[in-house]
Amino acid sequence: LILRHGTRCAGEIAMQANNHKCGVGVAYNSKVGGIRMLDGIVTDAIEASSIGFNPGHVDIYSASWGPNDDGKTVEGPGRLAQKAFEYGVKQGRQGKGSIFVWASGNGGRQGDNCDCDGYTDSIYTISISSASQQGLSPWYAEKCSSTLATSYSSGDYTDQRITSADLHNDCTETHTGTSASAPLAAGIFALALEANPNLTWRDMQHLVVWTSEYDPLANNPGWKKNGAGLMVNSRFGFGLLNAKALVDLADPRTWSSVPEKKECVVKDNDFEPRALKANGEVIIEIPTRACEGQENAIKSLEHVQFEATIEYSRRGDLHVTLTSAAGTSTVLLAERERDTSPNGFKNWDFMSVHTWGENPIGTWTLQITDMSGRMQNEGRIVNWKLILHGTASQPEHMKQPRVYTSYNTVQNDRRGVEKMVDSREEQPTQEGLNEYAQASQSPSGGAVEGRRDESAEGAPSEAMLRLLQSAFSKNSPSKQSPKKSPSAKLNIPYENFYEALERLNKPSQLKDSEDSLYNDYVDGFYNMKPYKHRDDRLLQALVDLLREEN
Repeated sequence: LILRHGTRCAGEIAMQANNHKCGVGVAYNSKVGGIRMLDGIVTDAIEASSIGFNPGHVDIYSASWGPNDDGKTVEGPGRLAQKAFEYGVKQGRQGKGSIFVWASGNGGRQGDNCDCDGYTDSIYTISISSASQQGLSPWYAEKCSSTLATSYSSGDYTDQRITSADLHNDCTETHTGTSASAPLAAGIFALALEANPNLTWRDMQHLVVWTSEYDPLANNPGWKKNGAGLMVNSRFGFGLLNAKALVDLADPRTWSSVPEKKECVVKDNDFEPRALKANGEVIIEIPTRACEGQENAIKSLEHVQFEATIEYSRRGDLHVTLTSAAGTSTVLLAERERDTSPNGFKNWDFMSVHTWGENPIGTWTLQITDMSGRMQNEGRIVNWKLILHGTASQPEHMKQPRVYTSYNTVQNDRRGVEKMVDSREEQPTQEGLNEYAQASQSPSGGAVEGRRDESAEGAPSEAMLRLLQSAFSKNSPSKQSPKKSPSAKLNIPYENFYEALERLNKPSQLKDSEDSLYNDYVDGFYNMKPYKHRDDRLLQALVDLLREEN
């Protein structure tokens, strides 16, 4: 079973192309090898030798293993394994740093929380969660503040699973779990290194944060915008990995490597242990200048660690929340019903990426709560420190705001857009469009006015422009196939287009999609309404926008 598991993970990354077997690896030109670590007793030394295996030759380590996903284990790297991580990011890849990719865990059904997994909770790993074929959080996925991004994997029994190579020269169509998500991410990172071998381990994490997509997963609960304008979710991190966007941004001709990493430790030397009892809470306010005026001053955050020793009679009843100076509230630890351990936490690092890009200066608030009401519960907060990781200046790519647009629309979902374009002559003219034809009709061969800066994320495809041309044309659609007709652009300013996209995206941030002005256009797999493509929803938003302007 272990051998099969590793073979399937390796196949996702490096299956050969054009051999008519199974499928094609994400990075099919890459070279892949396996380290047989799990076929016997696993010790700290064995883990360390695996994590630190030949770091001058190996670029990416993909790990689909970790502590038991039983909802009660708290476990992380031992002293030797931790040293192997540190050596890898400092000396691996000729000093650019090894890339460690980690599956976030499959303990969702057991109420597990990957903040209790010290491998995914490490600042040195890129923790990857899963999304189903339908863009939903699977039943096995765990929530935590350390997950950086998401890739596809299995979901409900009706959803597709992952196809890969298998033992005995065979194929499988049933690879599942976050074990299948991590190798997909590793393959994408291999493509980025192929495009730009000089990327550092921190460059890769920044690329993941900046290019992952919120929109395909927007209908799941838990999304929030942090103080740097980034959408983040404890189920998905910063969203679904976008291989093309990530590789494009990594282009060595335009990518500027991120500034040197700084580390600022914030603690209260006068702190006295504070008691915590059933139904009680401890609130600690942490003012900080983020080492301002010192060599390790931080102005732009990456990871944040809260290291604490907490003694408690029932560890699973604890709930820990950290609120940043910018107001971003993050759950560092959720209660776990199965965790009855009286051992608490000993110098445990709770790690969060949710405040990425924020300025840390100000007052942070830590809240530790007993959620159970079990009257026999008691304990105390023994000590703590806040460790800020980041840079003294803002990375170059973050000097412009992250612009979120409708991923399916901007990337041109071919099954939707092209089908609509091909069948345009069969669709009735939408009622009310002719009212606005004069205002929106473009002169023959006219250029689109008001074009946004070229750096703005995504422009409408040619197919979409043709579709909009027909929708807002004064005359009825031509019977001639649009693929054969001359290319013509609209005279609708791009500002209108982007405003419509923003309007379209607003409903997905509501707690209840029924509150949406466009609730008739919500994709069918999220409720029982008839399916209607996102491009129809965009047209509706544009129609409303033009109606308001006229």
